[in-house]
Amino acid sequence: MYRVAVITDAETATGFRLAGVEVREAVSPEQTLEHLQTLLTLDYGLVAVNEDLLKGLDEALDRVMRGRDTPIIVPFPAPKAQLESGENYIARLVKEHIGFYVKLR
Repeated sequence: MYRVAVITDAETATGFRLAGVEVREAVSPEQTLEHLQTLLTLDYGLVAVNEDLLKGLDEALDRVMRGRDTPIIVPFPAPKAQLESGENYIARLVKEHIGFYVKLR
């Protein structure tokens, strides 16, 4: 049986802990990578990560996860003072990953 963990900042960690989720706090992408490497050696099937803490880790994550099926890494949006609409969020994610703006209807 696999476990679930969350890697996030201290501000959002409390909410996840109150929900009963195991949380690892990080303040930088480098610290996030260290936590992920530790979790790889344990029986974690899913790791949700604050998307702000994944910035710039694409190549390092590819190296660490090469040849592995678990854990599945799921980024989640960081809380922001001004929330963007769901449509804008998805359009921004698509643009970041494929390089083109796609208008959603």
